[in-house]
Amino acid sequence: MRCASVLHSDPHCTHLNDAGVKCSGTLLMPSLSLLSPHAVFVAGEAVRFSCMVLLGHHLSDFHLYKQGVSTPLVTQRVDQSQTRVELTLTDLETFHQGSYSCVYRIRGSSPSKLLTSPPSSSINITVVELLTPQHWYNTSSEAPVGSVIKGHGFNITCITKQQYPGASFQLRLSRSNGTVRQSLPALTPAVTFTFSSAQSSNEGYYYCLYRVQLGGRTFISRESQPLPISVRDPDPVLSPMVISWLVSGLTFVVALIIIIIVAKVLCQREKKPSELERETRTCVDNTYVALSINKI
Repeated sequence: MRCASVLHSDPHCTHLNDAGVKCSGTLLMPSLSLLSPHAVFVAGEAVRFSCMVLLGHHLSDFHLYKQGVSTPLVTQRVDQSQTRVELTLTDLETFHQGSYSCVYRIRGSSPSKLLTSPPSSSINITVVELLTPQHWYNTSSEAPVGSVIKGHGFNITCITKQQYPGASFQLRLSRSNGTVRQSLPALTPAVTFTFSSAQSSNEGYYYCLYRVQLGGRTFISRESQPLPISVRDPDPVLSPMVISWLVSGLTFVVALIIIIIVAKVLCQREKKPSELERETRTCVDNTYVALSINKI
């Protein structure tokens, strides 16, 4: 409360006019501090605040408010002389991210009348909620599902719905002889890891993770579902070179058959020899040779 001294300088004053204190109805502003060692939290954690007032007189309770919300999120009743209280907000969700301030109330002239202090200065907190990333892979069309062909390229894409500054995607390969990790900055919600030539060392189970550093803390999402990838040797029957040879050979055989059929048709359409001229015509390789017999 703000108080002012009242002095009476009249020489004829009595003790009824002695110096005294007159109090207005203005209350002091409380101070809010963060008891938790950091201001960035993950969903499900709790944040602890301390609200304090320098002078305590007929205190009733303390309230913690979030900016933009009309009702208090935490209320703590106190003894009349208690000037400091701890306000704990549990089970944080992304909704709780924002600015907080506290107020206190004192009892007025009647028990039912309560006076509310002005709000304290605000403190901002951040709530991180990391969703489990999704993933898929792409490779050459001739590869069976869940496989890549040795020597062929393939890529794995990791994606998440939420994005934070300074975050990164991590791709973890779990195989029989150990674990391999790769990391790329998450400049966009989806990041692609590229492998130019598949080898046996690329075989195993792949997992995507989302990692972010905020307020001096590191947060890592849950791993995605395993993505099994096997590396297969190229099938010689289906190799591009063999396919090219087969197509060329088949084209040649078809062309040869067409030539033979056309030749036969032409041979059958030739004129028959006259009775006076005995002539034998033989069709060999599309060449006609006439043999004549002289009369005796």
